[in-house]
Amino acid sequence: MRYFFILGTNPVLSTAEIIALLDGRQFTVTEMYKQAVIVDAMPGHVLDTKALMARLGGTIKIGTVLAEGLPQNADALEENVLQGLSERVANIGNATFGISVYSLESDKPANKAATLSGKFKDVGMRVKRKLQAAGCSARWVKAQIGTALTSAAVGKNNMLMDGAEFVVLAKSDTMIVGKTDVIQPFEEFSLVDYGRPERDTVQGMLPPKLARIMINLIHVSREVTSISVLDPFCGSGTVLTEALQMGFRELYGSDKNPDAVYATQKNVDWLKEKGLVQGDTNHVALFASDARNVGQHVKPGALDAIVTEPYLGPNRTGAERRGELQKRLSELTTLYYESLAAWRPLLKPGAPVVMAMPVYILGIEKHGISTKEFERLGYRTEAMLPSPILSRLGVPETKNHGLLYGRNEQRVWREIIRLRLAE
Repeated sequence: MRYFFILGTNPVLSTAEIIALLDGRQFTVTEMYKQAVIVDAMPGHVLDTKALMARLGGTIKIGTVLAEGLPQNADALEENVLQGLSERVANIGNATFGISVYSLESDKPANKAATLSGKFKDVGMRVKRKLQAAGCSARWVKAQIGTALTSAAVGKNNMLMDGAEFVVLAKSDTMIVGKTDVIQPFEEFSLVDYGRPERDTVQGMLPPKLARIMINLIHVSREVTSISVLDPFCGSGTVLTEALQMGFRELYGSDKNPDAVYATQKNVDWLKEKGLVQGDTNHVALFASDARNVGQHVKPGALDAIVTEPYLGPNRTGAERRGELQKRLSELTTLYYESLAAWRPLLKPGAPVVMAMPVYILGIEKHGISTKEFERLGYRTEAMLPSPILSRLGVPETKNHGLLYGRNEQRVWREIIRLRLAE
């Protein structure tokens, strides 16, 4: 069986996350594009798409491939949509459906999806009329912007319960047609992001979806319930609260600011009150500590992984010159080096450290931190995606083999890196 994953706003990070989660689990990412990836299941295996979506941060839809190699014409799409709705129509007598179009082309996929969507503009109405002629109550939900329905549109129209969303993946002169199984829990992400009692809007917060991606990038094949994770720069607790929702049960968090530790505790308690924590045997140990002194609170060899966004430097004004930014990065390099040295005895052999390091934007220049010095401590920088895949996705490889996260208007981007302690 084959599955499609529709990717979020950072497809490179989303792809790396999917690969990290599926590696060694009888499923293989076989095709990678800017808007989607295709996953193949080994014979006799079925992907639990709902359980997987509950773990992912960078995927907005997962579905099952119905047909491949189809000609890109309206008749072929109409036939597959009617076939996909046939069981519901026969058993229930009504259906709500939508059609979303994506392109798998590497060059300007959005433009090519728009061109193909124009060819299919009448398919929804044709399907609706045929269903009505057969005595079925049918409702067609159209995309309001672009060529694809948002997860919110699919969810709020109860489409997956009352019918189906059909996804077209255009590929050269053929197309794949699939049916969405599950969408990203957009309301839950919004609730946790904006509804939690403590938010640091001054210093800035790690986006919950990015925190979840970083947690998945630790690339540990064991079940999460047996993995211990530390965030030594916990802030208001985004990494820890996301990990709790994902099922992690042994978590440590620290911050040099006692107010941040208090805020994290409030957010953890709120999450439990809302019933958003998986399992009932969670252990979350919080303490106020400089990241370089966490060894006073965590036993040697206790940690399977560290996931953190460390201090990224003072908030930028935009008036800084190159020399000032380079001085800041030098100071941060020292902080990170000393922290990594202190964390080393706490980690099990081969344990990963996933970090978000700053990249300062100055005009067209990007200034970041080199991980070369960290290798002296016994860490090696691990590539999360091979260079050929990055090239295919149109993304240059960073010197640290990391993946960038940022928007054009931002003065500080993040470089997500994975270090691994030598075994």
